[in-house]
Order: sequence, then C-alpha cells, then structure tokens
Amino acid sequence: MTRLKAHWKALTVILALLLWSAWYSRPVDIHTLGVGDLTAINVRVSYNEPGVGEKSARGLGLQPGDPLWPEILEEVEALRFHRPPWNAVRQYLREDVIRTEPAAREALVFYLWDSGGGGLMLQLNGGKPRYTSPYTGRNLPASLSGGQETAQALTERLLPILEEES
Repeated sequence: MTRLKAHWKALTVILALLLWSAWYSRPVDIHTLGVGDLTAINVRVSYNEPGVGEKSARGLGLQPGDPLWPEILEEVEALRFHRPPWNAVRQYLREDVIRTEPAAREALVFYLWDSGGGGLMLQLNGGKPRYTSPYTGRNLPASLSGGQETAQALTERLLPILEEES
C-alpha cells in the first residue's frame, strides 16, 4: 500500500509539472512578458550582411501623443509569444551563446519602456525571436505565434512608416 502511495505522489508531481509547463508556454502578450503601461516604444529595422555588417537601418521613437503611437501600439500589443518552459530556470543560469549561421538577415527589434521604469526588448526576426527577462535582463528565446511569416508581415507593414519618418 505504501509503495502504491509513493507512485501516486511521483505521478502527482509529474502531472503538476506538465500542467505548469503548459500554462507557462501558453501564448502571452508583452504585458505578460513583464512590461506595464507603455510610455515609449522604439522600433528598429536593420539589414545585416555577413562580412559586411549592418548595411541599412531605420528606426523610430514614439511616445503617447505621437500620431503613430496608436497604430504601433496596436501592432505590438497584438503580438503573441510562446515561452519554452525552461526559460523560468534558464534566466538565472549562466548566459548562453545563441549560435547563428552567417546569413543575410533583416531584424525587427522593439524596445519598450513602461511607467515603472522597466523595459523590454523584443527581437522578432533575424534568427530566433528573443525577449529580455524583466527579472535578470538576459535574452531568452521565444517563438512568435504565426512564426517567421508574422514577423516578416509586420516588418513589411512597418518599413514604409519608418522610411517616411526617418
């Protein structure tokens, strides 16, 4: 009987970990990633070529009241990310090197600041999507709902706006 109870305890722990993993890796928005009420957004699209470096870049800084603020805010708040369950522990371990293959890449990066002084960096393409941990400031992997196609479509929508404003 005690042997049976021991198995149930182990199964309960495994089930609890599985449920927590499913909850943690659910689609989340920027506010769940750790940013509160936004006070500033900086958008940057850059194009890097191996052996050459950054060939071109466009950027735009926005604050509430700017004419483009509602449009960019809506785009950012509509994004959904999936976090791997191991990010909860990984952010406190030593910094890993994120390996990438040399390739021409267009990178879309958002820097977000909130009213509490916190910040969040989101890199959507140019390799694996990443975000900064609000607790340790380390870059952590994520996946974007809709994948690379979503990031590319967003880049294509934002690039004309950034070119007009630059």
